[in-house]
Amino acid sequence: MLDSSTGNAAADPEPVRGGGRAVPTGLRERKKQQTRTRIIEVALELCDAHGFEATTVEQIADAADVSPRTVNRYFEIKEDIILGPVEDFGQAVAARLRAQPTIGNPLQALCDAFLDMVEAGARADATEPISLRRFQKMQRIAASSPAVSTRAMEFHDRKSEPLGQALAERLDIEPGSLTVRLAVATWQMMCHIAFAEDQELILSGEPEAAACATRKTVLGAFAELRRLCCVPTVE
Repeated sequence: MLDSSTGNAAADPEPVRGGGRAVPTGLRERKKQQTRTRIIEVALELCDAHGFEATTVEQIADAADVSPRTVNRYFEIKEDIILGPVEDFGQAVAARLRAQPTIGNPLQALCDAFLDMVEAGARADATEPISLRRFQKMQRIAASSPAVSTRAMEFHDRKSEPLGQALAERLDIEPGSLTVRLAVATWQMMCHIAFAEDQELILSGEPEAAACATRKTVLGAFAELRRLCCVPTVE
């Protein structure tokens, strides 16, 4: 656990943990989400500026104007705070995937939804959950911290679950089916490889330039993937 200190727990909002977060509707739920968002925001800022290992939970709590115990109740370990955008981006892409027209090509729909989210992230304020600046900070911190990088690999299910659920709904099949698992895994690995093609600009450029670079590399990788998949099978 992050911290075991006592505090005014009754005054702190209840946590909203995990990849299965519901979309906030009432005032109490919105306050929970605002607290979570604020903790992630200041943690990314501090760790990007000073380093993950050099930043303490107490410093994050103080900057977010909450108690260390509240941080502990929202996030199991410090690495999870930095990786919070993984869940936010996953949920955002899933929502856009549900809104895509039915075209008979689930990977194309996923590509369109992802790029739509990237464009929205580039336009978003730096404090918004889907802000591209947040994604950039998270990736830079993960690249410089073995602890965060290792934990990111364990976040696979949290990133995949909302996409798999949305894709399964579109195809009217089970989320755990081979089709869904293969499509989501293929898409995520393709994106990982694509980002490496222009990593400097994607992670450090201004949001609009980073979004353009992301679009270019993702579309290029997707075109190559389709070309490879269309190669005739030799008996």
